Amino acid sequence: MADTWITDITHFFDENGELIKEPPQARKLAEYFAAIIVMATYPDPEYPPEYRVACRRRPNRKPCQTEIAGWLDHETDDVVWICPKCQDKGIISNWQGTIWDMSNCEDLSTH
Repeated sequence: MADTWITDITHFFDENGELIKEPPQARKLAEYFAAIIVMATYPDPEYPPEYRVACRRRPNRKPCQTEIAGWLDHETDDVVWICPKCQDKGIISNWQGTIWDMSNCEDLSTH
C-alpha cells in the first residue's frame, strides 16, 4: 500500500510567494500538488478535462497514470486526494487563497 503525502503547499513557495524553481524535482512535485488543488477546489463537480490530474506514481516502475480523485474535507478544509488504482494518496493544507484555489470563483461556465 502506498504512503500518504502530507503536504503544506506553502512549503513549496519561495521568498516571493511563488512556486520554487529549484531543485527541478521539487518544482515538478509542487506543480503536481497545485494541479490537484485546482481540480479538487473547482466549484462544479464536472470540471473541465484539462483539470484532470494523472497519478504520477510508478508501481513496479510502470506509470500508473490513473485519474486522481480529489475533494475538500469540510471539517479540516484540507484537499484530500487518492489514486483509485494504486492507492497513492495525500492531504494538502494551506491552499486557501493561493492562485490554484478555485473555490471562490464565480461563474466558470464562461471560461
